[in-house]
Amino acid sequence: MKYTVVSAAEFTYPDIFQYPSSAAKADIFAARGGYAAFQVLFSGLSSGELPISFEGLPEGVEPEIYGLVSVMVERNHDIAPEDFAPHYPERVAPYRVYDCLCPYGGCLPGEGEIGGVYIALRIDRDAAPGRYAPVLRAGDTEIPVELEIYACRIPEESLKMIVGFAGATMAKYHGIASAGAEYEEMEAKYLAMLRRLRQNMMYTGGIKACEVEKNRWEFDFSDFIAQVRRYEAAGMRYFNAPSVGWRKSWKESTILLQQRIPAMSYEGYCYLSQYLPALRDVLAENGWLDRFVMGVADEPNAENCTEFRALCGLVRKLCPEIRLIDAMSYGDLHGALDIWVPLNSEYDAHREELERLRGAGDEIWHYVCCVPRKCRAINRFMDYPLLSTRYLHWGNYKYNLTGFLHWAANHYQPGQDPFEQNCPEHHNTDSVCYLPAGDTHIIYPGKGEPWMSIRLEAERESAEEYELLRELAKKDKALADEICESVFRSFSDVEYDVAAFTAAKRRLLAALS
Repeated sequence: MKYTVVSAAEFTYPDIFQYPSSAAKADIFAARGGYAAFQVLFSGLSSGELPISFEGLPEGVEPEIYGLVSVMVERNHDIAPEDFAPHYPERVAPYRVYDCLCPYGGCLPGEGEIGGVYIALRIDRDAAPGRYAPVLRAGDTEIPVELEIYACRIPEESLKMIVGFAGATMAKYHGIASAGAEYEEMEAKYLAMLRRLRQNMMYTGGIKACEVEKNRWEFDFSDFIAQVRRYEAAGMRYFNAPSVGWRKSWKESTILLQQRIPAMSYEGYCYLSQYLPALRDVLAENGWLDRFVMGVADEPNAENCTEFRALCGLVRKLCPEIRLIDAMSYGDLHGALDIWVPLNSEYDAHREELERLRGAGDEIWHYVCCVPRKCRAINRFMDYPLLSTRYLHWGNYKYNLTGFLHWAANHYQPGQDPFEQNCPEHHNTDSVCYLPAGDTHIIYPGKGEPWMSIRLEAERESAEEYELLRELAKKDKALADEICESVFRSFSDVEYDVAAFTAAKRRLLAALS
Protein backbone atom coordinates (compact mmCIF):
# COMPACT_ATOMS: atom_id res chain seq x y z
CA MET A 1 0.00 0.00 0.00
CA LYS A 2 1.17 3.50 -0.85
CA TYR A 3 0.01 6.70 0.82
CA THR A 4 0.39 10.45 0.37
CA VAL A 5 -0.54 13.24 2.77
CA VAL A 6 -2.35 16.16 1.11
CA SER A 7 -3.22 19.59 2.48
CA ALA A 8 -6.82 20.21 3.54
CA ALA A 9 -6.65 23.35 1.37
CA GLU A 10 -6.83 21.56 -1.98
CA PHE A 11 -9.30 19.20 -3.62
CA THR A 12 -8.35 15.57 -4.12
CA TYR A 13 -9.66 13.17 -6.75
CA PRO A 14 -10.12 9.40 -7.03
CA ASP A 15 -7.96 9.27 -10.18
CA ILE A 16 -5.02 11.47 -9.05
CA PHE A 17 -2.50 10.37 -6.43
CA GLN A 18 0.13 13.12 -6.32
CA TYR A 19 -0.59 16.82 -5.58
CA PRO A 20 1.44 20.01 -5.13
CA SER A 21 1.15 19.62 -1.35
CA SER A 22 1.83 15.84 -1.29
CA ALA A 23 4.19 14.74 1.48
CA ALA A 24 5.25 11.67 3.42
CA LYS A 25 4.24 13.18 6.77
CA ALA A 26 1.47 15.41 8.05
CA ASP A 27 2.92 18.80 8.99
CA ILE A 28 -0.10 20.48 10.56
CA PHE A 29 -0.89 23.30 12.96
CA ALA A 30 -3.83 25.12 14.51
CA ALA A 31 -4.89 27.68 17.04
CA ARG A 32 -6.48 26.46 20.24
CA GLY A 33 -10.20 25.98 19.79
CA GLY A 34 -9.70 25.11 16.12
CA TYR A 35 -8.89 22.09 14.01
CA ALA A 36 -5.65 20.85 12.45
CA ALA A 37 -6.84 19.08 9.30
CA PHE A 38 -5.27 17.10 6.47
CA GLN A 39 -6.08 14.38 3.94
CA VAL A 40 -4.43 11.02 3.34
CA LEU A 41 -4.84 9.13 0.07
CA PHE A 42 -4.07 5.42 -0.28
CA SER A 43 -3.44 3.24 -3.33
CA GLY A 44 -2.67 -0.42 -3.82
CA LEU A 45 -5.10 -1.70 -1.20
CA SER A 46 -6.24 -5.31 -1.55
CA SER A 47 -9.62 -4.30 -0.06
CA GLY A 48 -11.34 -1.20 1.24
CA GLU A 49 -10.90 -2.25 4.87
CA LEU A 50 -8.31 -0.11 6.63
CA PRO A 51 -8.23 0.45 10.41
CA ILE A 52 -6.99 3.95 11.23
CA SER A 53 -5.95 5.20 14.66
CA PHE A 54 -3.63 7.63 16.42
CA GLU A 55 -0.89 7.07 18.97
CA GLY A 56 0.63 9.77 21.15
CA LEU A 57 -1.89 12.58 20.73
CA PRO A 58 -1.48 15.19 23.47
CA GLU A 59 -4.17 15.84 26.04
CA GLY A 60 -6.96 18.04 24.70
CA VAL A 61 -6.66 16.84 21.09
CA GLU A 62 -9.39 14.60 19.71
CA PRO A 63 -9.31 13.06 16.20
CA GLU A 64 -12.25 13.14 13.83
CA ILE A 65 -11.86 10.80 10.84
CA TYR A 66 -14.01 10.96 7.71
CA GLY A 67 -13.98 8.87 4.57
CA LEU A 68 -13.59 10.75 1.28
CA VAL A 69 -16.68 10.17 -0.89
CA SER A 70 -16.38 11.12 -4.56
CA VAL A 71 -19.14 13.04 -6.32
CA MET A 72 -19.64 13.83 -10.00
CA VAL A 73 -18.88 17.13 -11.71
CA GLU A 74 -20.57 16.47 -15.02
CA ARG A 75 -19.61 19.71 -16.76
CA ASN A 76 -18.04 23.13 -16.25
CA HIS A 77 -21.36 24.84 -16.65
CA ASP A 78 -21.38 28.35 -18.15
CA ILE A 79 -17.65 28.47 -18.90
CA ALA A 80 -16.98 28.04 -22.59
CA PRO A 81 -13.66 26.40 -23.54
CA GLU A 82 -12.47 29.64 -25.11
CA ASP A 83 -12.95 31.34 -21.71
CA PHE A 84 -10.93 28.79 -19.74
CA ALA A 85 -8.14 30.36 -17.65
CA PRO A 86 -5.77 29.04 -14.98
CA HIS A 87 -7.92 27.67 -12.12
CA TYR A 88 -11.16 28.66 -13.91
CA PRO A 89 -11.99 25.85 -14.05
CA GLU A 90 -9.50 23.98 -11.90
CA ARG A 91 -10.21 20.82 -13.89
CA VAL A 92 -12.05 20.13 -17.15
CA ALA A 93 -15.23 18.08 -16.60
CA PRO A 94 -16.46 15.41 -16.47
CA TYR A 95 -14.63 14.05 -13.44
CA ARG A 96 -15.21 12.95 -9.87
CA VAL A 97 -13.96 14.92 -6.87
CA TYR A 98 -13.63 14.04 -3.20
CA ASP A 99 -16.00 16.68 -1.84
CA CYS A 100 -18.21 14.63 0.48
CA LEU A 101 -17.03 13.52 3.93
CA CYS A 102 -18.72 10.60 5.69
CA PRO A 103 -17.92 9.40 9.23
CA TYR A 104 -15.22 6.76 8.90
CA GLY A 105 -16.19 3.22 9.87
CA GLY A 106 -13.01 1.34 9.05
CA CYS A 107 -13.60 0.92 5.34
CA LEU A 108 -12.65 3.41 2.61
CA PRO A 109 -15.68 4.55 0.59
CA GLY A 110 -15.79 3.90 -3.15
CA GLU A 111 -14.40 1.25 -5.43
CA GLY A 112 -11.58 3.06 -7.22
CA GLU A 113 -7.83 2.49 -7.09
CA ILE A 114 -7.34 5.54 -4.86
CA GLY A 115 -9.25 6.01 -1.60
CA GLY A 116 -8.70 8.36 1.26
CA VAL A 117 -9.64 9.99 4.53
CA TYR A 118 -10.01 13.52 5.85
CA ILE A 119 -8.72 13.93 9.39
CA ALA A 120 -9.51 16.88 11.63
CA LEU A 121 -7.76 17.05 15.00
CA ARG A 122 -9.98 19.09 17.30
CA ILE A 123 -7.84 21.22 19.59
CA ASP A 124 -9.33 22.07 22.98
CA ARG A 125 -9.24 25.74 23.96
CA ASP A 126 -7.15 24.80 27.00
CA ALA A 127 -4.74 22.42 25.23
CA ALA A 128 -1.09 23.11 26.00
CA PRO A 129 0.68 25.02 23.20
CA GLY A 130 3.73 23.34 21.74
CA ARG A 131 5.06 20.91 19.14
CA TYR A 132 4.02 17.26 19.22
CA ALA A 133 4.87 14.17 17.19
CA PRO A 134 1.98 11.69 17.27
CA VAL A 135 1.78 8.77 14.86
CA LEU A 136 -1.11 7.97 12.55
CA ARG A 137 -1.45 4.24 12.04
CA ALA A 138 -3.23 3.06 8.85
CA GLY A 139 -3.29 -0.71 8.92
CA ASP A 140 0.36 -1.75 9.28
CA THR A 141 1.64 1.59 7.96
CA GLU A 142 2.86 4.34 10.29
CA ILE A 143 2.44 7.90 9.05
CA PRO A 144 4.43 10.51 11.00
CA VAL A 145 2.65 13.65 12.15
CA GLU A 146 4.14 16.97 13.27
CA LEU A 147 1.49 18.96 15.12
CA GLU A 148 2.01 22.51 16.32
CA ILE A 149 -0.55 24.02 18.67
CA TYR A 150 -0.26 27.79 18.77
CA ALA A 151 -1.04 29.69 21.95
CA CYS A 152 -3.70 31.90 20.40
CA ARG A 153 -7.35 30.87 20.56
CA ILE A 154 -10.09 31.07 17.93
CA PRO A 155 -12.27 34.05 18.93
CA GLU A 156 -16.04 33.85 19.25
CA GLU A 157 -17.77 34.69 15.98
CA SER A 158 -18.54 38.30 15.19
CA LEU A 159 -19.20 37.66 11.49
CA LYS A 160 -22.88 37.19 10.71
CA MET A 161 -23.43 34.26 8.39
CA ILE A 162 -26.59 32.88 6.82
CA VAL A 163 -26.65 29.89 4.47
CA GLY A 164 -30.10 28.73 3.39
CA PHE A 165 -31.31 25.54 5.10
CA ALA A 166 -34.19 23.69 3.40
CA GLY A 167 -36.14 21.68 5.94
CA ALA A 168 -38.62 20.24 3.42
CA THR A 169 -35.77 19.13 1.17
CA MET A 170 -34.03 17.51 4.12
CA ALA A 171 -37.19 15.57 4.98
CA LYS A 172 -37.69 14.46 1.38
CA TYR A 173 -34.14 13.20 0.88
CA HIS A 174 -34.10 11.34 4.19
CA GLY A 175 -37.57 9.89 3.68
CA ILE A 176 -39.09 11.31 6.87
CA ALA A 177 -42.21 13.29 7.69
CA SER A 178 -42.02 17.07 7.34
CA ALA A 179 -42.90 17.59 11.01
CA GLY A 180 -42.67 15.72 14.28
CA ALA A 181 -39.97 14.20 16.48
CA GLU A 182 -38.08 12.43 13.68
CA TYR A 183 -37.96 15.65 11.66
CA GLU A 184 -36.71 17.68 14.61
CA GLU A 185 -34.05 15.09 15.43
CA MET A 186 -32.71 15.22 11.87
CA GLU A 187 -33.01 19.02 11.78
CA ALA A 188 -30.88 19.23 14.92
CA LYS A 189 -28.10 17.30 13.16
CA TYR A 190 -28.15 19.70 10.21
CA LEU A 191 -28.17 22.72 12.50
CA ALA A 192 -25.21 21.35 14.44
CA MET A 193 -23.32 21.04 11.17
CA LEU A 194 -24.15 24.64 10.28
CA ARG A 195 -22.99 25.76 13.71
CA ARG A 196 -19.72 23.94 13.05
CA LEU A 197 -19.50 26.21 9.99
CA ARG A 198 -19.93 29.11 12.47
CA GLN A 199 -23.28 30.01 10.96
CA ASN A 200 -25.25 32.08 13.46
CA MET A 201 -28.24 33.31 11.45
CA MET A 202 -31.22 31.48 9.92
CA TYR A 203 -33.98 32.13 7.44
CA THR A 204 -37.35 31.61 9.10
CA GLY A 205 -40.83 30.67 7.90
CA GLY A 206 -44.00 28.96 9.01
CA ILE A 207 -46.26 32.05 9.24
CA LYS A 208 -49.78 31.22 8.12
CA ALA A 209 -51.88 34.05 6.61
CA CYS A 210 -55.62 33.75 6.02
CA GLU A 211 -57.86 36.35 4.34
CA VAL A 212 -60.98 35.89 6.47
CA GLU A 213 -62.91 38.48 4.46
CA LYS A 214 -62.09 41.03 1.81
CA ASN A 215 -58.88 42.83 2.85
CA ARG A 216 -59.04 41.51 6.43
CA TRP A 217 -56.29 39.14 7.43
CA GLU A 218 -55.54 36.86 10.36
CA PHE A 219 -52.14 35.34 11.08
CA ASP A 220 -50.96 32.22 12.88
CA PHE A 221 -47.38 32.53 14.16
CA SER A 222 -47.28 29.31 16.21
CA ASP A 223 -45.12 27.28 13.79
CA PHE A 224 -42.87 30.29 13.24
CA ILE A 225 -42.33 30.73 16.99
CA ALA A 226 -41.61 27.02 17.48
CA GLN A 227 -39.10 27.06 14.62
CA VAL A 228 -37.20 30.07 15.96
CA ARG A 229 -37.03 28.48 19.41
CA ARG A 230 -35.54 25.30 17.92
CA TYR A 231 -32.99 27.40 16.05
CA GLU A 232 -32.14 29.27 19.26
CA ALA A 233 -31.67 25.97 21.11
CA ALA A 234 -29.22 24.92 18.39
CA GLY A 235 -27.12 28.04 19.03
CA MET A 236 -28.40 30.40 16.34
CA ARG A 237 -28.51 34.03 17.47
CA TYR A 238 -29.88 36.02 14.53
CA PHE A 239 -32.79 35.54 12.17
CA ASN A 240 -34.15 36.67 8.82
CA ALA A 241 -37.93 37.06 8.77
CA PRO A 242 -39.74 35.76 5.68
CA SER A 243 -39.30 38.04 2.69
CA VAL A 244 -42.23 40.38 2.22
CA GLY A 245 -42.59 39.93 -1.53
CA TRP A 246 -41.39 38.15 -4.62
CA ARG A 247 -40.98 39.27 -8.21
CA LYS A 248 -43.74 38.40 -10.65
CA SER A 249 -41.16 38.08 -13.43
CA TRP A 250 -37.56 39.02 -14.05
CA LYS A 251 -38.86 41.14 -16.93
CA GLU A 252 -41.61 43.06 -15.08
CA SER A 253 -41.72 45.69 -12.37
CA THR A 254 -44.47 44.04 -10.32
CA ILE A 255 -43.63 42.60 -6.90
CA LEU A 256 -46.24 40.25 -5.46
CA LEU A 257 -47.28 39.70 -1.85
CA GLN A 258 -48.61 36.27 -0.91
CA GLN A 259 -47.63 35.30 -4.48
CA ARG A 260 -50.72 37.03 -5.94
CA ILE A 261 -51.28 40.54 -4.52
CA PRO A 262 -49.52 43.41 -6.34
CA ALA A 263 -47.45 45.18 -3.69
CA MET A 264 -48.39 48.67 -4.89
CA SER A 265 -52.14 47.99 -4.89
CA TYR A 266 -54.69 48.99 -2.24
CA GLU A 267 -55.07 45.29 -1.43
CA GLY A 268 -51.32 45.11 -0.94
CA TYR A 269 -51.41 48.01 1.51
CA CYS A 270 -54.25 46.38 3.44
CA TYR A 271 -52.24 43.18 3.77
CA LEU A 272 -49.01 44.86 4.81
CA SER A 273 -50.70 47.21 7.28
CA GLN A 274 -52.01 44.17 9.16
CA TYR A 275 -49.14 41.71 8.71
CA LEU A 276 -46.17 43.90 9.60
CA PRO A 277 -47.52 45.22 12.94
CA ALA A 278 -48.56 41.67 13.87
CA LEU A 279 -45.06 40.38 13.09
CA ARG A 280 -43.45 43.21 15.03
CA ASP A 281 -45.62 42.43 18.08
CA VAL A 282 -44.67 38.74 18.00
CA LEU A 283 -40.99 39.59 17.81
CA ALA A 284 -41.28 42.11 20.62
CA GLU A 285 -43.22 39.70 22.86
CA ASN A 286 -40.49 37.07 22.47
CA GLY A 287 -37.55 39.44 22.89
CA TRP A 288 -36.43 38.95 19.29
CA LEU A 289 -36.94 42.39 17.79
CA ASP A 290 -33.26 43.37 17.83
CA ARG A 291 -32.16 39.98 16.45
CA PHE A 292 -34.33 39.95 13.33
CA VAL A 293 -33.84 41.47 9.91
CA MET A 294 -36.21 41.13 6.98
CA GLY A 295 -35.92 40.74 3.22
CA VAL A 296 -38.22 42.73 0.95
CA ALA A 297 -37.94 41.10 -2.50
CA ASP A 298 -34.81 39.06 -3.22
CA GLU A 299 -32.33 40.26 -5.86
CA PRO A 300 -34.05 43.38 -7.20
CA ASN A 301 -33.07 44.28 -10.75
CA ALA A 302 -33.39 47.15 -13.23
CA GLU A 303 -36.96 46.18 -14.12
CA ASN A 304 -38.37 46.34 -10.57
CA CYS A 305 -35.95 48.65 -8.76
CA THR A 306 -38.38 51.61 -8.56
CA GLU A 307 -41.18 49.48 -7.14
CA PHE A 308 -38.70 47.81 -4.82
CA ARG A 309 -37.64 51.16 -3.36
CA ALA A 310 -41.26 52.21 -2.93
CA LEU A 311 -42.07 48.92 -1.19
CA CYS A 312 -39.09 49.36 1.14
CA GLY A 313 -40.42 52.80 2.08
CA LEU A 314 -43.86 51.36 2.80
CA VAL A 315 -42.40 48.60 4.95
CA ARG A 316 -40.35 51.14 6.90
CA LYS A 317 -43.48 53.26 7.51
CA LEU A 318 -45.43 50.30 8.86
CA CYS A 319 -42.58 48.58 10.76
CA PRO A 320 -39.59 50.88 11.27
CA GLU A 321 -38.11 48.66 14.00
CA ILE A 322 -36.95 45.86 11.65
CA ARG A 323 -33.89 46.47 9.50
CA LEU A 324 -34.17 45.56 5.81
CA ILE A 325 -31.73 43.31 3.99
CA ASP A 326 -31.55 41.79 0.51
CA ALA A 327 -29.06 40.16 -1.82
CA MET A 328 -28.60 42.44 -4.81
CA SER A 329 -26.53 43.52 -7.76
CA TYR A 330 -25.54 47.15 -7.94
CA GLY A 331 -28.29 49.34 -9.39
CA ASP A 332 -30.72 52.20 -8.71
CA LEU A 333 -31.60 51.05 -5.21
CA HIS A 334 -29.99 53.80 -3.15
CA GLY A 335 -31.67 54.39 0.21
CA ALA A 336 -33.80 51.26 0.05
CA LEU A 337 -32.01 48.95 2.49
CA ASP A 338 -30.23 48.98 5.82
CA ILE A 339 -28.01 45.97 5.05
CA TRP A 340 -26.65 45.69 1.52
CA VAL A 341 -25.57 42.25 0.32
CA PRO A 342 -23.92 42.62 -3.11
CA LEU A 343 -22.33 39.81 -5.06
CA ASN A 344 -18.62 39.87 -4.22
CA SER A 345 -17.91 40.61 -7.89
CA GLU A 346 -20.32 43.57 -7.71
CA TYR A 347 -18.53 44.87 -4.65
CA ASP A 348 -15.25 44.72 -6.56
CA ALA A 349 -16.81 46.60 -9.47
CA HIS A 350 -18.75 49.22 -7.45
CA ARG A 351 -16.80 49.58 -4.25
CA GLU A 352 -16.85 53.38 -4.22
CA GLU A 353 -20.63 53.59 -4.65
CA LEU A 354 -21.36 50.89 -2.08
CA GLU A 355 -19.01 52.42 0.47
CA ARG A 356 -20.98 55.67 0.14
CA LEU A 357 -23.99 53.74 1.47
CA ARG A 358 -21.93 52.62 4.46
CA GLY A 359 -21.02 56.25 5.00
CA ALA A 360 -24.72 56.99 5.43
CA GLY A 361 -24.93 54.45 8.27
CA ASP A 362 -25.76 51.27 6.36
CA GLU A 363 -24.09 47.86 6.76
CA ILE A 364 -22.42 45.92 3.92
CA TRP A 365 -22.10 42.14 3.58
CA HIS A 366 -21.37 40.07 0.48
CA TYR A 367 -22.77 36.96 -1.13
CA VAL A 368 -22.02 34.42 -3.84
CA CYS A 369 -24.38 32.39 -6.00
CA CYS A 370 -24.41 30.84 -9.47
CA VAL A 371 -22.88 33.85 -11.26
CA PRO A 372 -20.59 35.29 -12.49
CA ARG A 373 -18.34 32.65 -14.02
CA LYS A 374 -16.04 34.72 -16.25
CA CYS A 375 -14.49 37.36 -14.01
CA ARG A 376 -12.53 34.97 -11.74
CA ALA A 377 -14.46 36.04 -8.64
CA ILE A 378 -14.02 33.49 -5.86
CA ASN A 379 -16.91 31.16 -5.15
CA ARG A 380 -17.55 27.77 -3.56
CA PHE A 381 -17.96 25.83 -6.83
CA MET A 382 -16.55 22.31 -7.08
CA ASP A 383 -14.69 23.10 -10.31
CA TYR A 384 -12.82 26.04 -8.75
CA PRO A 385 -9.83 25.45 -6.44
CA LEU A 386 -10.78 24.64 -2.87
CA LEU A 387 -8.85 27.76 -1.86
CA SER A 388 -11.53 29.75 -3.68
CA THR A 389 -13.94 28.74 -0.91
CA ARG A 390 -11.24 29.24 1.73
CA TYR A 391 -10.78 32.91 0.82
CA LEU A 392 -14.46 33.93 1.07
CA HIS A 393 -14.12 35.45 4.53
CA TRP A 394 -10.67 36.87 3.96
CA GLY A 395 -12.70 39.20 1.75
CA ASN A 396 -14.89 40.06 4.73
CA TYR A 397 -11.76 41.09 6.63
CA LYS A 398 -10.13 43.00 3.77
CA TYR A 399 -13.17 45.19 3.14
CA ASN A 400 -14.77 45.17 6.61
CA LEU A 401 -17.87 43.40 5.31
CA THR A 402 -19.74 42.30 8.42
CA GLY A 403 -21.80 39.41 7.05
CA PHE A 404 -22.05 36.70 4.41
CA LEU A 405 -25.01 35.09 2.66
CA HIS A 406 -25.52 32.09 0.41
CA TRP A 407 -28.88 30.71 -0.63
CA ALA A 408 -28.13 27.00 -0.28
CA ALA A 409 -26.89 24.65 2.41
CA ASN A 410 -28.98 21.75 1.05
CA HIS A 411 -31.21 23.08 -1.73
CA TYR A 412 -30.96 20.06 -4.04
CA GLN A 413 -33.18 20.67 -7.04
CA PRO A 414 -36.12 18.38 -7.99
CA GLY A 415 -34.79 15.00 -9.08
CA GLN A 416 -31.17 15.87 -8.30
CA ASP A 417 -28.88 13.21 -6.86
CA PRO A 418 -26.13 15.38 -5.33
CA PHE A 419 -23.69 12.47 -5.41
CA GLU A 420 -24.07 12.07 -9.18
CA GLN A 421 -25.55 15.33 -10.53
CA ASN A 422 -24.24 18.73 -9.54
CA CYS A 423 -25.25 21.02 -12.42
CA PRO A 424 -29.04 20.68 -12.07
CA GLU A 425 -31.82 22.63 -13.74
CA HIS A 426 -33.09 25.51 -11.62
CA HIS A 427 -36.39 27.44 -11.87
CA ASN A 428 -36.84 30.97 -10.50
CA THR A 429 -40.18 32.53 -11.51
CA ASP A 430 -39.93 32.71 -15.32
CA SER A 431 -36.18 32.05 -15.44
CA VAL A 432 -34.81 28.57 -16.12
CA CYS A 433 -31.09 27.90 -15.92
CA TYR A 434 -28.51 25.30 -14.95
CA LEU A 435 -26.38 25.78 -11.86
CA PRO A 436 -22.60 25.37 -11.58
CA ALA A 437 -21.36 22.36 -9.62
CA GLY A 438 -21.72 22.86 -5.88
CA ASP A 439 -24.04 25.86 -5.90
CA THR A 440 -26.98 23.88 -4.48
CA HIS A 441 -25.34 22.52 -1.35
CA ILE A 442 -22.42 22.18 1.05
CA ILE A 443 -24.15 19.38 3.00
CA TYR A 444 -25.00 15.96 1.58
CA PRO A 445 -27.99 13.76 2.52
CA GLY A 446 -25.99 10.89 4.03
CA LYS A 447 -27.25 7.58 5.36
CA GLY A 448 -29.49 8.54 8.26
CA GLU A 449 -27.62 11.79 8.85
CA PRO A 450 -26.09 14.79 7.07
CA TRP A 451 -22.59 14.45 5.68
CA MET A 452 -20.26 17.44 5.43
CA SER A 453 -18.45 18.60 2.35
CA ILE A 454 -14.79 19.54 2.39
CA ARG A 455 -16.02 22.92 1.11
CA LEU A 456 -17.97 23.37 4.36
CA GLU A 457 -14.76 22.68 6.25
CA ALA A 458 -12.85 25.15 4.07
CA GLU A 459 -15.43 27.83 4.73
CA ARG A 460 -15.36 27.09 8.47
CA GLU A 461 -11.60 27.64 8.44
CA SER A 462 -12.14 30.85 6.47
CA ALA A 463 -14.62 32.15 9.05
CA GLU A 464 -12.14 31.36 11.83
CA GLU A 465 -9.35 33.11 9.92
CA TYR A 466 -11.57 36.20 9.57
CA GLU A 467 -11.80 36.41 13.34
CA LEU A 468 -8.06 35.82 13.75
CA LEU A 469 -7.25 38.60 11.30
CA ARG A 470 -9.58 40.94 13.18
CA GLU A 471 -7.92 39.96 16.44
CA LEU A 472 -4.48 40.70 15.07
CA ALA A 473 -5.69 44.01 13.62
CA LYS A 474 -6.56 45.18 17.15
CA LYS A 475 -2.87 44.85 18.03
CA ASP A 476 -1.13 45.48 14.71
CA LYS A 477 -3.44 46.40 11.84
CA ALA A 478 -0.60 46.99 9.42
CA LEU A 479 0.65 43.44 9.93
CA ALA A 480 -2.85 41.93 9.67
CA ASP A 481 -3.43 43.85 6.44
CA GLU A 482 -0.05 42.80 5.04
CA ILE A 483 -0.70 39.10 5.79
CA CYS A 484 -4.11 39.34 4.15
CA GLU A 485 -2.73 41.20 1.13
CA SER A 486 -0.04 38.59 0.62
CA VAL A 487 -2.68 36.07 -0.50
CA PHE A 488 -5.94 38.01 -0.94
CA ARG A 489 -5.85 41.17 -3.02
CA SER A 490 -9.45 41.33 -4.21
CA PHE A 491 -12.37 38.96 -4.75
CA SER A 492 -10.96 38.24 -8.21
CA ASP A 493 -7.25 38.23 -7.36
CA VAL A 494 -6.12 35.62 -4.83
CA GLU A 495 -3.09 33.36 -4.39
CA TYR A 496 -3.75 29.75 -5.38
CA ASP A 497 -0.37 28.34 -4.38
CA VAL A 498 -1.17 26.13 -1.37
CA ALA A 499 2.32 26.56 0.12
CA ALA A 500 2.01 30.37 -0.01
CA PHE A 501 -1.40 30.24 1.65
CA THR A 502 -0.12 27.89 4.35
CA ALA A 503 2.79 30.22 5.05
CA ALA A 504 0.40 33.18 5.42
CA LYS A 505 -1.76 31.20 7.87
CA ARG A 506 1.30 30.27 9.94
CA ARG A 507 2.39 33.92 10.05
CA LEU A 508 -1.08 34.87 11.28
CA LEU A 509 -1.07 32.35 14.13
CA ALA A 510 2.53 33.10 15.07
CA ALA A 511 1.83 36.84 15.24
CA LEU A 512 -1.13 36.23 17.55
CA SER A 513 0.83 33.82 19.74
